[in-house]
Amino acid sequence: MSGPDRGAAAAGFRALSHGKLIVLLALTTAALGVTGALPLQPALRAAVGGTLAGDHFLRNHPTFAPTDFFDLLREQAPAFRGARRSAAGIGLLGIFLQIFFAGGIVGVLGRGPFSFGQFFEPARRSFWHNVKCFFLFAIFAGGALGIWLGALGALIGKGMPSVPPDAAIRTVLLWVEIAGALLLFGALALLYDFARAARRYASAIGAWRAYRFARRALSGSWAAALGLFLLWLLLGGIAGAALFGAVWSMKAVSRPAIALLFALQIAVFLVRSAARVAAWGSYIAFLGPRALPALASLARVRYRVADPAPAPFVAP
Repeated sequence: MSGPDRGAAAAGFRALSHGKLIVLLALTTAALGVTGALPLQPALRAAVGGTLAGDHFLRNHPTFAPTDFFDLLREQAPAFRGARRSAAGIGLLGIFLQIFFAGGIVGVLGRGPFSFGQFFEPARRSFWHNVKCFFLFAIFAGGALGIWLGALGALIGKGMPSVPPDAAIRTVLLWVEIAGALLLFGALALLYDFARAARRYASAIGAWRAYRFARRALSGSWAAALGLFLLWLLLGGIAGAALFGAVWSMKAVSRPAIALLFALQIAVFLVRSAARVAAWGSYIAFLGPRALPALASLARVRYRVADPAPAPFVAP
């Protein structure tokens, strides 16, 4: 596989200059997370507030903190069940907010500074289009990934009954299954994102034609587009994992340490949002020279053969 388009990758790094867009996405994610955790506040305050278990959590004790956590899960099981149900609703709201924001991102990136009014107007206008694109993506991804994972899983689990569980062939097939699923998901995600980006070039295009536009725009350039997808997936994943690891292992035993802990948690959200904005910047730059030919290939030209002219009247 060839590397990502360098010009499109550079455009992704330039998109990181839109700090207010990154902050908007990060604050929205943080607000959703806090809202989902609010049902746990009374239970946590009663169970660990001012207790030795709470001190273990703050100090991130390597032995007692995990034990106290599992005890907390058992003792406050009803509260955690309620929080899981609340989190499901918050997660659904988060999906629709991402769908909504995508229309604004497509409308403003690559066009210089913008106001929030310029961001929210295309977000509102493209919302229903993006919802339909999301449902098509869910159908395609569910079907394709289900077939791939089911077929490889059946081959690994039942197709080789005489092969030992620790045989090398099973490990190889497992990695093939994981890599294939990642590439398949990446290809479908590119189609989904490019179908949403079609509204940047054709404001009245429908969802189904937008997927056809995405397929035509990606034709002959799948390797470069997948390179962009993997580039931002890896950069965002590595940076986010590093910050999350720092948060997970940090001891918050003083007010400055607690403030630093919260700052690192916000940084995790910022990194995730920055990676998404950079990916969109790369995708839009990648689409730039390919959009008009893709749209032209979708044009329907109908020809109608004229009826033959009547024979001239000849006087007898």
